[in-house]
Amino acid sequence: MLAENKQRMLITGASRGVGKACADYFRDKYQVITVARTGDVTYRGDLTNLEFLKKLCREVDADILINNAAVYGKDFQTTIDLNLRATGYLLSEFYKKMTTGHIINICSSSANSTGWVGMPPERIWYNALKSALKTLSKHFADAKLKNVKVTSIEPARINTAIGESLIAVSEEEYSKQTLPWIPMKPSYIAEVIDWILSQPAHVVISSIEIQNFKKG
Repeated sequence: MLAENKQRMLITGASRGVGKACADYFRDKYQVITVARTGDVTYRGDLTNLEFLKKLCREVDADILINNAAVYGKDFQTTIDLNLRATGYLLSEFYKKMTTGHIINICSSSANSTGWVGMPPERIWYNALKSALKTLSKHFADAKLKNVKVTSIEPARINTAIGESLIAVSEEEYSKQTLPWIPMKPSYIAEVIDWILSQPAHVVISSIEIQNFKKG
């Protein structure tokens, strides 16, 4: 199939982690358009920059948006700007722009956390903003204003840079599988997305939480 006949998939945060895994996984199936601050991507830029966001929305006609870019442990303003303002803007603008399609917001099981004693401020902000993105996603999904599906994916520990920030997981630990649970590989999230996209037109997976399970 020629690239121009394929559906267009826009992936943010595509230079590493889940975003890169999705770009690699879907490259033969869709016309993949990638966005990141660094790396070999279609659009290189900073999603916290409103003009760059507007440029993306103006220039890209996407059938599928994988709204994945996120940050952990930066200053609070950057965390807010990327994890909610940018993701919320892309969700809203592409929902308005699409006539049919699917928007998949890569959220986190942290969105469902009630917190704990001694929770550091950067984790509080991360969880709260992921919770806000989940709520936005649910409201767009429930509104059913047009023929655009909206899904929130809420994975627990993934073997990515953000996953390691939340709890340190070295490659050695991962390969030896010495942890009480095994972090998910980013490619598994791509497989879940593929399953979500394979559902018939009358079915939408509006949200899905994916937890790690103990070994044995």
